[in-house]
Amino acid sequence: VTYTGSFSDVALATEAAEALVTVGVEALTGTSQSAVGAVNVADENGIPWFGTQSNQEAWSTDQVVASQVYHWEVILDDMFEMIEEGTLGGEAMSLTLENGGLLVEINGCFNLDSDIESGAQDIIKKIIAGDINPPA
Repeated sequence: VTYTGSFSDVALATEAAEALVTVGVEALTGTSQSAVGAVNVADENGIPWFGTQSNQEAWSTDQVVASQVYHWEVILDDMFEMIEEGTLGGEAMSLTLENGGLLVEINGCFNLDSDIESGAQDIIKKIIAGDINPPA
């Protein structure tokens, strides 16, 4: 695990990813606006990338395996309704697989074995059903 301390320094994210590549990582992931630099490193080195926040396959159709995508509109509608009713905070809202606030979008261009993809979909269904409880 490497923390750059910046959400916007693309060069620093690139350097961090390059350092991980030199020690032999087999996959990369990251979060922030600077992730594009690390995705480029994954692409240049043929290392799978797992995106988060948004679908990142446009950054590398060959190396982005899947992206965990936020769909904020699931809670934004409720937040706007609460504001209109006079409630200005005090309630925690969550994006989850169950409420559609989180999606896992698998890149159809990545050469992912169909058994792995169907296994991933099965795990997602089990999480939604409550049969698997991810760590809090």
